[in-house]
Amino acid sequence: MSDLIAQVLRSSQHRFIGRMVRDPELRSFDSGNCVCNARILINKPGAKRDDGQEPDGFKLEIWGEKAQAFTDATRKGDLVDVTGRVKSETWNDRTTGEQRSGLVVLVEQWALAGQPRQAAPAAAAPAPAAAPQPVWGSTFDLSDSEVPF
Repeated sequence: MSDLIAQVLRSSQHRFIGRMVRDPELRSFDSGNCVCNARILINKPGAKRDDGQEPDGFKLEIWGEKAQAFTDATRKGDLVDVTGRVKSETWNDRTTGEQRSGLVVLVEQWALAGQPRQAAPAAAAPAPAAAPQPVWGSTFDLSDSEVPF
């Protein structure tokens, strides 16, 4: 990535809305500061399930009190809306030794963007027993104290 592009990415605010790939991870330091690392996937515009298009993945990095709040509030499958600066990151792949690169969003603001996605449907509670329905034409013996009017 050219230095100019990297500089533009770092200085601009970007907004991403995507689904959490896994639960966020929080690390605390001796200094009292903490960092949250998470990943989101974003579907490409117009992508369908069966068209073979892979979603784009982004690493999120959140610092301080926002990191703790993000970790407490989000889980795998949640739809999140994040705003922040983007930086490029390079590393050596542990298995192949190849140099890899990716984008990291340095999150400055975040919010849950929708209903959490359920991993598995909860077991349905048994339906409450229906109140007995009167049979038309039947007679009931009611005293005057039982009549509501």
